[in-house]
Amino acid sequence: MADRTNVAASELDLAPAHSGRTASKLAPSDVIGPVVLVALMLALLVGARLIADHGNPTGFIVFGRSFVADTHPPQGALIASRDGYDGQFFWVQAHDPLLLHNATVASLHSQAFRLQRMAYPLLADILAAGQPGAIPWTLLAVNVAVVVMVTAAFAVYARGRGWSPWYAILLGLTPGLALSTMRDLSDPLAVAAVLAGLIAFQLKQRWWAAALLSIAVLAREPMMLAVVAVALEGAIWCWTRRGQTGCIRRALHRSWPPVVVPAVAFLGWQAYIDARYGGNVLSTAQSLTVPFANFVAEARHALRQDAPLEGAWDLCFLTLTLTAMGAGVRLVSRRATAASLAALLFAASLTLLLFSDEWNDTRLSTPLFALVLLVGLEQQDGLAVRVCALGVALTALIPIALGGG
Repeated sequence: MADRTNVAASELDLAPAHSGRTASKLAPSDVIGPVVLVALMLALLVGARLIADHGNPTGFIVFGRSFVADTHPPQGALIASRDGYDGQFFWVQAHDPLLLHNATVASLHSQAFRLQRMAYPLLADILAAGQPGAIPWTLLAVNVAVVVMVTAAFAVYARGRGWSPWYAILLGLTPGLALSTMRDLSDPLAVAAVLAGLIAFQLKQRWWAAALLSIAVLAREPMMLAVVAVALEGAIWCWTRRGQTGCIRRALHRSWPPVVVPAVAFLGWQAYIDARYGGNVLSTAQSLTVPFANFVAEARHALRQDAPLEGAWDLCFLTLTLTAMGAGVRLVSRRATAASLAALLFAASLTLLLFSDEWNDTRLSTPLFALVLLVGLEQQDGLAVRVCALGVALTALIPIALGGG
């Protein structure tokens, strides 16, 4: 009996501090309001693009002339740029997400590292129900659905913690989620799964956390940083209680599924695609840069922009990102939870990843903003929450500064 009491006490100690507010009964309006606002913003962005493209959904894929021999755009597809964007490679994989055909691997040979990101094209393929012509629509539909669903889920979670459910709009209208949706990218699914997985872990739903984090790492490989954060939390907890009998066993009992299951899923898929590709896919990934050189280069790019509003928007976002990185450091210094440790790891990764334009830096920083919001609310940190609110203000300016995508 004493041992069971110790286990329960240790699990409570691993949980994040409560905000101190009293949770109230969930009302339908708690979810409807934030969801409607986020859905309206997405409808504005998506609708404007569809109108501009005369109802052609391939405009979201952004095919490039340089890759048409590999991507094989459908008849009538819009091909308005030289290189296109990453959605064109998800389009290829959505036709064969499990890489059963050699032609798929050959088509993505020059972009082999993208083979790691199978979860998003798999969902688009399932939703298409065997109709290849529907894939341009299902790629878009998956992301819209994910953003709306994560907004609703966070509103429910916020009410349960005694926070205002309207904080959910600070998640659903994060710039990176909006812009990733506009270009058929896997980031909305990856970020939503990471956030939901870490919340499930906080709620001691170990197997839900394991499943959600597995989806995340199969949507984007950098999401493994969240899995590392879960492992680090257990290690830190053990270190602070070294000498106590059974501390390692108690930490492993709670942490092993969200660490082991996603790691096995990630490594298993890596082994499979390496066999199909005929080499190490990770070796084809883009190289890193020296710390913070990406911010300097992107700031220079923004200052040289022919479109002043676009350059100003990008500079504002870079400033917000740096502020969010600082907030992440402060949050983890106050309390080292899996979520705060993940925020710190994502912040550290942003110092090294290559930026190419505002599309890239927004989506790469989305996990950081989502986790800074979560942990900022947990710790009642006003700066962290305000940074996320300013990000939403930039999302509202996308139609003006970036032409709606």
